[in-house]
Formats: sequence, C-alpha cells, structure tokens
Amino acid sequence: MKWRMEFYSERRGTLARYVIEAPTPAAAVPPGRRALLAEYPPTGARRRWSLFEQAQRVGGQDPSGWVLHRIVKDE
Repeated sequence: MKWRMEFYSERRGTLARYVIEAPTPAAAVPPGRRALLAEYPPTGARRRWSLFEQAQRVGGQDPSGWVLHRIVKDE
C-alpha cells in the first residue's frame, strides 16, 4: 500500500511531501522520516537532547522542528 506523507517545519516554513510504500501508516513513518532527513539534513553539531527535545520527539516532533503533518493512502 502506498502512503502520501507530508512533514511541516514551522521554523523553515516548508512542507515536504513523500510517497512511501508500507503495509500500515505506522510502518510508513520511519522510512518517511529517513527520506525527509536525506533531503533536509539536520544542521549543527550533535549533542545530547534536552528533556524538552526528548518530550517533543515522543510527541511526534523531530527536534529539528519537522512534524508529521498528514498521512493519507495514495491512490
């Protein structure tokens, strides 16, 4: 099954769209994030995440500011 995913970055004001093939929407999220990070690599030095950044990641937001905005079945 194909899933159309949209990620939004408020910081950049950018909407990134990808089509991922996976059996379920949950299975499509990791490859979608990998595609996003391949196109928009994180900037800055790697460091340990703060508690706030860890909480954002648990809530679905990447510390870089990207959020999964929409995921729908692609026809």
